[in-house]
Amino acid sequence: MARFLHATLVGLVGAALVHVAIVLMLPHLSANDVWRQIEAKTSLYQPARLDRNGDGPLIAAARSLDPMFAVTACRYDLSDGVFSITAPGNGDFWSVAVLDDFGRIVFSANDRIVATDDLELVVALPLQLRALQQNPRADFANAIMAEASRSEGFVVVRTFRPDATWEPVAEEFLQSVDCRANPL
Repeated sequence: MARFLHATLVGLVGAALVHVAIVLMLPHLSANDVWRQIEAKTSLYQPARLDRNGDGPLIAAARSLDPMFAVTACRYDLSDGVFSITAPGNGDFWSVAVLDDFGRIVFSANDRIVATDDLELVVALPLQLRALQQNPRADFANAIMAEASRSEGFVVVRTFRPDATWEPVAEEFLQSVDCRANPL
C-alpha cells in the first residue's frame, strides 16, 4: 500500500511540474507562432519565399520544411476585399494551403484536383463568397473558392523540387505567384 501511495504522489507531483512548465512557456510560444513570424517578416499581398533557397525571410518554422519543396507565402486581409492568388502551372506538382491567423489550415488543394494546371484560388469571408456566387466575375471563372472564417491569414504555396537541378523551375513558378486584394 505504501508503494502505491508513493507512486501516486510522485505521479501527481510530476504532472503538476509539467503543467506549471507549460503555463510558464505559453507567453514565449504564443509570441513566436508561425502567424506572428510571417506577420512580422512579410508584407500584405507580397509573396515571400520561405524555404532555405529563397532570399526572403527565413522564419523559425522553415527549419522543419521538407527540403524537396520550394515554399512561398502571401499574407492577406479580407477587409480589403476578396483575396486571390494565381500562378501559371509549371507541369510539376504544386499545393496550396490557406491558413488563418491562428495558423490553422482552413483549406488546401493541389494541382491534381483542379481543371487546369494553373493555380487560381480565391479566399473570401462567407458574405463575400455569397456576393461572388450571386454576381460571378469572369476573372474568377476557373478559380477555386475557399471560405475563411477570419479576415486575416496567409496562403502557403509549395512546388516539388526533387533535387537542386530543379531549382530554376521552382524559382520560375514561385516568382510568377501573384497575390492581390480584389474589392467587391
